[in-house]
Amino acid sequence: MTKPIFRIFKLGMDLAYEADYDQVGYDNLTKSIDMEAGTIAMFANHLQGDKSQQVVVEVYKDGAAYQEHIASAHFKAFAGLAGKALTSREVISLEAKALYKKAPAIKVTEATDLAIRLAHVQVKDSQAFADIVLPEMKTSIDLEEGVLLMFAGQDVSQPDHWYFYEIYANQAAYDSHCQTPHFKDYISRSADLVLEKELQQLSGDILVAKASE
Repeated sequence: MTKPIFRIFKLGMDLAYEADYDQVGYDNLTKSIDMEAGTIAMFANHLQGDKSQQVVVEVYKDGAAYQEHIASAHFKAFAGLAGKALTSREVISLEAKALYKKAPAIKVTEATDLAIRLAHVQVKDSQAFADIVLPEMKTSIDLEEGVLLMFAGQDVSQPDHWYFYEIYANQAAYDSHCQTPHFKDYISRSADLVLEKELQQLSGDILVAKASE
């Protein structure tokens, strides 16, 4: 069975290129999701209040799908601009542990009320942590109307590091999620396993994902 390609990019952007970056990024993401069968999801975000700090999340069906993407004209146009516009680039390759989303396709190309979070957690025991967090995520996506997407991945190069990318309908949906019994149970049961945790609020710029099968 082929494994999905799941990566997070943390990018520094020179704001002098902001307009060009937005346009070329829009073309790249929207054409990728429409034209490439193996491109599952692409999310371009920035740290809340700082457009220069970009966070991009990408999921492809497999390595062949990724190769198709990087051979495309729209990707090459983006890569050409990125060479000038980006001041820093960090790539985090992840082993997908959960790729949960509500069934409808996602296509967001302007500001919304969506609440988006990126969490980075370092744990003592990844298997024990997985046994707690993954069922909680499934419960959340199944039971909570305002939980739209929850992705979890384990850092390929540092397996004790986990990343979570989550989209909620709005801030109220996120706040409600944090008060659910299953979330509180996860926090309580995983407390002794968590060594460090960083939670960042993101603003979505372009968010596209295929409908779930």
